[in-house]
Amino acid sequence: MSRQLEVKNLTIAYDGKTAVEGVSFYLGAADIGCLLGPSGCGKTSLLRAIAGFEPVVAGEILLRGRQVTRPGESLEPEQRHVGMVFQDFALYPHLTVWKNVAFGIRRFKRAERRRRVDELLKLVNMQGTENKYPHQLSGGQQQRIALVRAMAPRPDILLLDEPFSGLDVELRTQLAREVRDILKRDQITAILVTHDQLEAFAMADKIAVMAEGELRQWGDGYQLYHRPVDRFVADFIGQGAMLPGQIIDGPRIETPLGIVQGNHMADLSPGETVDLLLRPSDIVHDDDSPFKLEVLDRVFQGAEYLYTLHLSDDTKVLCLVQSHHDHAIGERIGVKLDVSSLVIFASDH
Repeated sequence: MSRQLEVKNLTIAYDGKTAVEGVSFYLGAADIGCLLGPSGCGKTSLLRAIAGFEPVVAGEILLRGRQVTRPGESLEPEQRHVGMVFQDFALYPHLTVWKNVAFGIRRFKRAERRRRVDELLKLVNMQGTENKYPHQLSGGQQQRIALVRAMAPRPDILLLDEPFSGLDVELRTQLAREVRDILKRDQITAILVTHDQLEAFAMADKIAVMAEGELRQWGDGYQLYHRPVDRFVADFIGQGAMLPGQIIDGPRIETPLGIVQGNHMADLSPGETVDLLLRPSDIVHDDDSPFKLEVLDRVFQGAEYLYTLHLSDDTKVLCLVQSHHDHAIGERIGVKLDVSSLVIFASDH
């Protein structure tokens, strides 16, 4: 598979303070990637370096095999054939929808320009809005126009800097999925920056989880959720809790909720103490179980309740239960573990 974007051992620093350190990953043609992490983790600095707006102190960036960034040398942003979609969409308020989309392809011949704009408006179901102005569009419509304007020149890579952050929470995941479909249909390689994991899951093929300037794990949503490489990823991705345990032998671990066994990657010896990552779906409501836990909190989620259960003074676990099982706070309910793939970490206690 051809590599559309390669980031190799990249380090970015401001006034001697490192913002990104030793980051490496790549995207193939038509892949959609995501830089995911909390504020200040370095994801926006990395995106700006790919765009050509930030110098680097180590490493290199290649686009379609061509080196565009290395220490002391950086190809100008306008020479990289990179598209950008910003948080505020940055549409030109004095231009119509048609002229906004056509703005970046003025060098195209007239017939080709018209064909490309019409093709893109049809792609995002915005036919009939050609003569409207940005203020006459909804937030979601503005987002689509900003997207296809950036796609119009067929950039080597499209960079999206938290493009959904100004929209209603209910719209974000839906629009992320729509944008994914649009990019896939037009075979555009893209990379998204976000702090919202649901947006990342909805849109990206590969996700880079970042923290304190480092890339902690690179993988798809399934790998990040079910096979986190460290505690930060385990805590940042999805919901879950750590259950203390002790290694009995290779596959078996003794926990306060009984013995669990299954495949795990850790190289630990019998007798060692560990923490077992439990997702809410790993704990099953079972009235016949000898393990009864107190309900500390509950959140109604329609088909299910998410219960927070009290195991001991310093340990709480989460449990998803069908909502027709309506248990009150303070009630004790029976649970059992149903964990097939074990994610464990050496105890830090």
